[in-house]
Amino acid sequence: MNRSRQQLIDPLVPLMLAHLDDIGIDARDLAVDPVTVIPTVDNIIIDWVEPAALGDGCSVAALYSGTETPPRISVLRDASQGRRNFSLLHEFGHHLCAQVAEVSAALWKLPDGDEGPFEEDLVDEFAAAILLPADIVNQTFAQGVTAAAVLQLWRHTTASREACCVAAARHLSAPGYVMLVEPGGRSQFAARQGDVLPIARDSRQSGTRLRAAVRAGIARGVDRPTYASGVAGQQMYLDARTTGGYTFAVWVTDSPAWQTLLAPLDAGPVGHDGHCSDCGKDFQTWKKPCSTCGEPFCPDCGACDCAPGGRRPVANRICTSCFQSLPLAAFDGGSTTCNQH
Repeated sequence: MNRSRQQLIDPLVPLMLAHLDDIGIDARDLAVDPVTVIPTVDNIIIDWVEPAALGDGCSVAALYSGTETPPRISVLRDASQGRRNFSLLHEFGHHLCAQVAEVSAALWKLPDGDEGPFEEDLVDEFAAAILLPADIVNQTFAQGVTAAAVLQLWRHTTASREACCVAAARHLSAPGYVMLVEPGGRSQFAARQGDVLPIARDSRQSGTRLRAAVRAGIARGVDRPTYASGVAGQQMYLDARTTGGYTFAVWVTDSPAWQTLLAPLDAGPVGHDGHCSDCGKDFQTWKKPCSTCGEPFCPDCGACDCAPGGRRPVANRICTSCFQSLPLAAFDGGSTTCNQH
């Protein structure tokens, strides 16, 4: 993108809100009771489903299907009211993206591969704009975005935790995330600001300081967010607070609101380090580790550290001198002659 993601989103949310006025929908009524109001638009159907029906395509507790007639929004049956309302408004935002010509045109102009993540961020901001009045949000973050301020916003409004994360991320002074972490240490939701990669729902967070906050209730320092692949991202300044089992975590690349004396950061992500006994060498990979043993797969032979029988097949090589099929560790690099010849 030639312009920042936020610069592209900023003019689109007001267009979506104006469209609501044009079709006779009061945004205040929509905020209070989206379950009742949304079906009055284009006969949208709302149904209630189990978690398995949603899949991994979206960051919230609902899923929109615009290919059906009429359109359908499927909502997680056991979601809390706050999360349900935010998720419904998020998916309703996807519907509006196709109805507002200027928004559709903006999405069409994006480079291939950018449309999905951009639209997710856009409808997050639409949902937050419905649920959280701008004056309250601006007042809450007047001194900057901290985990305590995000917690305050949630406690003093009826908005969901996810909506509060979106509103907070918009006020970050540097690229980063405002993340909601479940009691088990997985990211339930992560709103982002600036040029950082999306963090998928259900990504297990392995950062040392963040895990300390999940256990003990509060933590600050330098840590790394974790992507769905298990790869740790760049170092960021972290401020995290836990209440009711859920953790609000604020990540920024620089200028944290809670700290003036700053430690230098490593701007590069960190892959998975491993050692392959079959190939006899150390390696680093960016792929997800084995779900059974938790160790990374060797990029050359595909082996992990599972017990025999669970190990992936090891790629051998035939020596052109002795004609034996030998492990790759018996060869130097790409040589076709084993180390015995």
